[in-house]
Amino acid sequence: MTEPEQAVERARAAAAAMRERGAYTDASAPERETATTPAKLLEWALIEPDLRDVRSTRRLGAPVTALKRLLVRLLEQYHAELNAQQTRFNVAVLGQLRELEERIEELERRLEGREPPQ
Repeated sequence: MTEPEQAVERARAAAAAMRERGAYTDASAPERETATTPAKLLEWALIEPDLRDVRSTRRLGAPVTALKRLLVRLLEQYHAELNAQQTRFNVAVLGQLRELEERIEELERRLEGREPPQ
């Protein structure tokens, strides 16, 4: 059985060998959004489901879509409460995140004002 420390070393060695053979090029790296703004985070935090997305893609899916929409309508109060709770949580997390960012910025400003130790 491999110990965790050995597994990490083996994985690093295997990745290095693959890089030498041409794997993990920049072209193979997945595209990802690099600039996440506070406005974008707030937009993502607010849950607003679009009920037009309730549909069926099956052939002759109209009865299935009708059943799904009926279920959504019957469970509307339940879903609204779930969405409200999740939205409150998301917004609270964003508030805490913003406070942490402000603390980090303040600490960085304090560090920039100091002279380096000698």
